[in-house]
Amino acid sequence: MRMSRKWLVISHKSSSLGRGGLFCFLPLGVGGFFPPFRGQGWGFLFLLLSFSSSAQKVSAIVSRDKIRIGEQFELKLKVEPTSNAPLAIDNWFAIPDTFQHFQVALRQPIDTINISSTKTYTQVISITSFDTGKFTLPAFNVVIGGKEFSTREIAISVSPVDVHMRKDYNDIKDIIEPEPEQEYTIWIAMGIVVVLVIALFFIIRWLIGRRKLNAYAPSQPLTIEEALQKLDALVPVYQDKEYQLFFIQLIAICKGYSDNQLHITTYSKTTAEYISVIKQRITDETLLQQYIQLLHWADSVKFAKSIPTTEECQQSLADARALLTNLHSSQNKTAANAI
Repeated sequence: MRMSRKWLVISHKSSSLGRGGLFCFLPLGVGGFFPPFRGQGWGFLFLLLSFSSSAQKVSAIVSRDKIRIGEQFELKLKVEPTSNAPLAIDNWFAIPDTFQHFQVALRQPIDTINISSTKTYTQVISITSFDTGKFTLPAFNVVIGGKEFSTREIAISVSPVDVHMRKDYNDIKDIIEPEPEQEYTIWIAMGIVVVLVIALFFIIRWLIGRRKLNAYAPSQPLTIEEALQKLDALVPVYQDKEYQLFFIQLIAICKGYSDNQLHITTYSKTTAEYISVIKQRITDETLLQQYIQLLHWADSVKFAKSIPTTEECQQSLADARALLTNLHSSQNKTAANAI
């Protein structure tokens, strides 16, 4: 009698076995193909063991599966051997910058770990999303030894940010125009400039007055010989074309000697005031007119109204010598007549 046969198929998957498995075929019933088991209620056991040619493990894990919009999480891709056979990676995981509601924020370089002459490859990629909802990271493929392997899909939840629960959230307010600042700096600078100008004016005026005082200040009483020597010393001055200085010193010598001889003090007086004083002291009319003419000519040169020639400077120097000599003779004659 032919007995019917039934088969129980058991499948077992393992990462070390790859896509292969262990299949057990167990014939059930009485009797069988082999005599030792016939009539015993035993079947026979036939084992078929199938091994995959792949000897590596491919994995993908994430640092977290729930994020807020804009936050980042890390995706770690890993390829590791399950035996001592070396890995031959043809193409690494190709992950675009933007894919299925996700964006790559940072890619770290592929890291290699060498253990017992075998290498394990890992890469960490920072990913973010700006869309809210429940999304799925797709399976990523890697080619090893001419064969393609895929990671598992991973569900990621992206929730919106609740701004009402944030302490640093501030509501939008109207723009307030700032009040214009007072430009005090400009006014302070202008005030400083005005003060400096006034101070400079008084300093210059003081220096000019001091120069005049030095030019016309009374000196020690001069003898006629000393006065004439001072006049002779002025020759290089007009030769150097320092005409104003020449006439200033010329009149200063004449005034100094005449003041000493006439017993007056006129160094601080103007030319008009000086002339009115000497008119009362010099009785020789010719001598007086020569002196007045010399004073006016000197003022014309000093105030840049006239530019003298060398001959005019020589003539003025000669007039000054004659003036001092005549004044000396006139004063000595007056003193002798008084005795």
